[in-house]
Amino acid sequence: MAKLRRGKGGSWKENFWVDKIIVSIVVVTIGFFISTAYTEHRDHERIESQIDSSLQKADSRLSSGQYEEAIDLYEEIINTISSKEFPHEYAWSQNNMGIAYCNLASAKDKQDNLNNAIQAYEQALRIYTVERDPDNYSATQNNLGVAYRALAEVRDKEENCKRAIEANEQALKIRTVERDPVNYAMTQNNLGNAYKILAEVRDKEENCKRAIEAYEQALKIRTVERDPVNYATTQNNLGVAYRALAEVRDKEENCKRAIEAYEQALKVRTVERDPVNYAATQNNLGIAYRALAEVRDKEENCKSAIEAYEQALKIRTVERYPVNCATTQNNLGNAYRTLAEVRDKGENCEIAIEAYEQALKIRTVERDPVNYATTQNNLGNAYQTLANVRDKEENLANAIEAYEEALKIRTVEHYPIDYAATQNNLKLAQSRLLQ
Repeated sequence: MAKLRRGKGGSWKENFWVDKIIVSIVVVTIGFFISTAYTEHRDHERIESQIDSSLQKADSRLSSGQYEEAIDLYEEIINTISSKEFPHEYAWSQNNMGIAYCNLASAKDKQDNLNNAIQAYEQALRIYTVERDPDNYSATQNNLGVAYRALAEVRDKEENCKRAIEANEQALKIRTVERDPVNYAMTQNNLGNAYKILAEVRDKEENCKRAIEAYEQALKIRTVERDPVNYATTQNNLGVAYRALAEVRDKEENCKRAIEAYEQALKVRTVERDPVNYAATQNNLGIAYRALAEVRDKEENCKSAIEAYEQALKIRTVERYPVNCATTQNNLGNAYRTLAEVRDKGENCEIAIEAYEQALKIRTVERDPVNYATTQNNLGNAYQTLANVRDKEENLANAIEAYEEALKIRTVEHYPIDYAATQNNLKLAQSRLLQ
């Protein structure tokens, strides 16, 4: 039997105690790490619970329209957490903060709040990629498109519309008609809005046609039976696009299509169910009928325009909606002035003048200088026409005064095209007064 020999490692008893100590150290170390990991896990769960609670509070403020309070809460969350440790919560906060800024932009500081919204959405898109989270990626891209389109209304129209279009197209890579039909329709509608605004500054015919195509795609999903409210919204938008297209080609055909779209919208937008949008669509319908009156059935279509404007003015009163009231009063004046070309010239000119003067109670040079000048120019035209049938000298003098008021805003430096048109009207009135 071989004997145990004590070598450098010492006796078996010594080795036994050394091994026992090592095992104990390992066990204690493992226990420490397990305990630490467990503690860290519990801490993470506690922090996550606190974040969820804060998000619920912020989301509640957003849902109830308390946008500034929601923004403060989202910013607090964003400044507290790490985007690496809590990526979903971080991106969620950024996206919803963007929504809050977008909604706040409708009430005040439009440009600044929209810029803040865009910045928030872009931060969210660092987390929400098409590979990692396609649904939230597409939702945020859609929101980004809405913000850029709204920003286009106040600055850099072409550039911001193009950015809106790009964002909507990114969203539509995920929001397909097969995969997500409801959101597909929403983004197609938004895409149409962006093309419609772009048409105001570039390639009107082409961009109007693209807007129409987008709206028609949306209407494949947004039917009157399944989604009546959004159906009406898209039909109204479609009408606006057809009316804009009528300015550059096939006026009669496209005006008729615009009228049909507005009438479809009004099947849902009734005065009882949706008075504000009812008035907006009636105003648009009046514009389309007046444009149609320029190419056929002038008297009939002017009367239809007047009827639509009067329906709108039942809701758009000076007390409740002064700005919209002024817009529709100006449009009503235009319809009566056009009607005066074929019927009861003196009477219809006087009604037109009254409508313009109602608009000018709201469109003052201080509050709304651009539209003030537009209405003053229209007022001058009505007085010029009235001068053809009565009180020539007095009415021409009134026309000259109106044109001169318009020219205080329509300067050659700022509005050269409008300046030229009003100057031409003024010279004509002055020439007639000297005859």
